[in-house]
Amino acid sequence: MVEQVVRRVDVSLVLPDPTIRVGPDPSVNEWNMAVVGYPLWLWSDSPAVVSRTASRDGLSFTLTGRRTQVQFDMGDGTTLTCSEMTPFDSSVEPATPSPTCGHVYETASLPEGLYTIRATSTWSVTWSSLGFSGVLPGQTTTTRTLPVGELQSVLRR
Repeated sequence: MVEQVVRRVDVSLVLPDPTIRVGPDPSVNEWNMAVVGYPLWLWSDSPAVVSRTASRDGLSFTLTGRRTQVQFDMGDGTTLTCSEMTPFDSSVEPATPSPTCGHVYETASLPEGLYTIRATSTWSVTWSSLGFSGVLPGQTTTTRTLPVGELQSVLRR
């Protein structure tokens, strides 16, 4: 009975969608795109732990959701599963691969279109009430489009 009530209370614990971050951010370079062959860092800066205490039917419940991984479908046929993610910052040496979660596009999306990145967070939601406890699964998903182009240099003499 307790687990049935918890399933109703679970709806009030909002599991955040993953916020897809890519670094270096393609929107700040002069081409406004990611580049074929250049390492991208991937991460989500949405909260990795959310908690709530709620009461229902005279019982008090504590619910804690922990993000266990984020799966990135990169739109080019590549899928990455990342349990750790390192945010990119401007102090990173150019062309350094991510130490935890990264991708290198091998083909351009432009001029035909954009790659759509789909991120799915997997959650483990623990609950407890009156000495009982359990775990419920959860998932949240979001998408982001990314232009990826190819750069070529021209040498003039």
